[in-house]
Amino acid sequence: MNFISLVIKSLRQHFLSTLTSVISLALGVSLMVTVVSLRNQTHIHFTRVGLGVDAVLGPKGSPLQIVLNSIYHLEEMPGKVPWRIVEELKNQNVVERVIPFCSGHSFGGFRVNAIDSSFFNNFEYLPGKYINFDSDSGGQGRAFAEKNLKEAVAGWEAAKKLGIKPGDSFNPVCGVNIGGSVHRNDRLVFVGIMARTGTPHDRAIYVPLEKFFTLEGHDNSVVQMAVNKEKREISGALVSIRKIRGGIMHPGVRDLKFMLNKNPAAQLIIPNEVLPQLFNIIGWIDYLLLGLSILVVLNSSAFLFVSLINALRERRRDYALLRCLGASKSWVFGLIMTESLFISTFGGLLGIFLGRMLIFSGTRLIQSETGMSLDPMYLCSFDILILPAIIIFGQITAFIPAFRAYSLNALHNLHPQS
Repeated sequence: MNFISLVIKSLRQHFLSTLTSVISLALGVSLMVTVVSLRNQTHIHFTRVGLGVDAVLGPKGSPLQIVLNSIYHLEEMPGKVPWRIVEELKNQNVVERVIPFCSGHSFGGFRVNAIDSSFFNNFEYLPGKYINFDSDSGGQGRAFAEKNLKEAVAGWEAAKKLGIKPGDSFNPVCGVNIGGSVHRNDRLVFVGIMARTGTPHDRAIYVPLEKFFTLEGHDNSVVQMAVNKEKREISGALVSIRKIRGGIMHPGVRDLKFMLNKNPAAQLIIPNEVLPQLFNIIGWIDYLLLGLSILVVLNSSAFLFVSLINALRERRRDYALLRCLGASKSWVFGLIMTESLFISTFGGLLGIFLGRMLIFSGTRLIQSETGMSLDPMYLCSFDILILPAIIIFGQITAFIPAFRAYSLNALHNLHPQS
């Protein structure tokens, strides 16, 4: 019987302990792979330069809340911004584009945002990618006409979840929570579905900005805003800043931000400066899950250690016979180390497979909640190093049992076991 056959026979004889070691090791590895992958991807998506928004004009309040509302369609706006500030912002040299919007309505669980029609004109949501209605990417129809207040456009995911197609109609709901009053006399028709972007822009329904002020049920002060821009107030505006060499935002944005932030009614927020706060708030959850997965791996390693020790005690007479038949100490040492190698390798591979399944489920959940399209096959350096690390860790765990087998006194252990 050759070396590998003896290893396989030993693992089969201790099948239950071998299986338990493999599964417990796999659980720890799968948790680590899942936590690291999802954390890395969400961090990249929340902090990258992109989504077509360099800055957000918003009311006074929590900058994080404003960014989550304006870009990710989460939370609610803490106030309103006077229209005159939007006009002043458009006249700034460092500003390339200002897209005002009004939030606060919903339909079927998705936000309904009243937005300026310029949102659909060369809006670069990612470098080199623009909002469009290309049928090859799931788009249909066209953007709403600027002056037609009865048209609407659905984001790709909103359309998919609600079964929307061009020609369908709906009534907006006042508020973003279930149970809000319906604007029953305001029937809007979908004239287009945006092509998929893989961003939160897919998770909203868009109507003309002017429509917000004419919706039934708003008080007279809001209705007057439709014709009198001096009294108009909006939720905020998406802002694009002019770029200089290398695609870097114009440095004048700092002075612009300082100037606007002195205004008692508004502030300019740069998302990439604010979103890292989100990870400071919820980052402890990632570390907690990562710590738990490490504890699972340590526990499985301890179980592997005990299993190898017990196997050594049960088979010390077999090892003694092998020694008498000509097997060297190194050969016996390698037998134990190879058993550990098999267990840690299979446990690591199974853990990576289970981790990928968890990542696939996690990406779908994150996309449904935030609109971010994550890659279930995303790889980072951790994914490449985890299997070698688990194998090395398994070899370290097996060293003491293997050394004890190496030091076994053959003659002393040849007597029959009771």
